[in-house]
Amino acid sequence: MAEKYAKIVQSDKRGQIVIPKSIRKELKLEEGAAFWVYKVDDGIYLKKVEAPSESEVKKKVKGV
Repeated sequence: MAEKYAKIVQSDKRGQIVIPKSIRKELKLEEGAAFWVYKVDDGIYLKKVEAPSESEVKKKVKGV
């Protein structure tokens, strides 16, 4: 279920932000997920890089 309200997050001194757990769960984001980062107007846009997960790669390697 999509969130109806925006969440406020803060960047740390290195510019890192935390994606809220509810959003990570909804988007099925695993640790180490990769994103394209775009500057748009006065903000940023994150797009999940569609790549196989580590577990999917391991399954394929074992099958070789």
